[in-house]
Amino acid sequence: MKFNNERELQEDLAKYLRECGYLTYTEIEIKGGRGGRADVVAVKPSYANKDCRIYEVKNNRAAFDRDTKYEKYLDVCHRMFIACPKGMIAKDELPPKIGLIVKGENGWYVVKSPRRNIPKDFNIDFVLSLLYHGYEETQGQRKLRDHIIAKDNVALNYRAKNIGYEIARRLDRDRETQVEEWILKVAKLFEKYMGIPAKERFDGLPSVYDIEHILRGSRNYEKELSNLRRIGEYICSLEHEEDGMYSGLGIRREKALEAIGNA
Repeated sequence: MKFNNERELQEDLAKYLRECGYLTYTEIEIKGGRGGRADVVAVKPSYANKDCRIYEVKNNRAAFDRDTKYEKYLDVCHRMFIACPKGMIAKDELPPKIGLIVKGENGWYVVKSPRRNIPKDFNIDFVLSLLYHGYEETQGQRKLRDHIIAKDNVALNYRAKNIGYEIARRLDRDRETQVEEWILKVAKLFEKYMGIPAKERFDGLPSVYDIEHILRGSRNYEKELSNLRRIGEYICSLEHEEDGMYSGLGIRREKALEAIGNA
C-alpha cells in the first residue's frame, strides 16, 4: 500500500495501535528543552506497567536521512520506534534503543523490538500535552459524530414520514375496499328481501332513516307473532278441553291475556 504523505501513514499506524488496545495520539508537542513534535504516541492503559511509546513516522528514505534528532524523544518515552513502509530502512541502521515497525502488504509488524528505556523527563508537562491534544481530538470527533447523527436523523425522519404515508395509504385503500364490498352485499340483500334495486353506486341504498324504520318494524312484527302464538295456543286448548288432550288451561289463559294486554 502506497501513502501520499507521512500524515496518511501516521493515521494508519494510529488506527492499528488503537486496534491493539493502546491509547493513541498524533502530532503531540514535546514541551521543554527538547522541543519537537512526536508523530504518534501510544500509551498502554495500565497503572502497574507504565508503557509510553513514541513512533517517528518516515514515508521516504530522504526524510529518514535528514532526521538525526529523533533519539531525543527517549527522554519522555519508555520505547521508541521508527515507523516506515516495508523495505525502506534496515533494522541494523538503528541504535539499540530504537525499534522498527513497518507497514507491509498484510499490515503493520515489528521488525526490531527496542530496549525498554527509563525516561528522565516523563513528567506532568508531557502528560498534560497528551490530555490537551486528546481532548481536542475527542471534541472534533464529537462534533463530527453530532453532525453525522443530525444528518442521519433528518434522513431517517424523511424516510419515516414516507413509510408512514405509504402505510396509511395502503390501510385506507384496504379499508375502503372492504367497506365497498360490504355495502354491495347489503345492497343485494335489500334487493332480494325488500325489492329495492341494487346499483353499483351507493346512492341506490335506503337512507339511514328508512333502514331504522325497517329494523323497528321487524322487531315489532316478531313481537306480534309471539303474542298471536300464545293466543292461538289458548284457543286450541279450549277446543280440546273436553277430550282431555291438553292440560294447563289456566296457564295458557294467563299467557293469552298477557299477550292481549301487550298487543
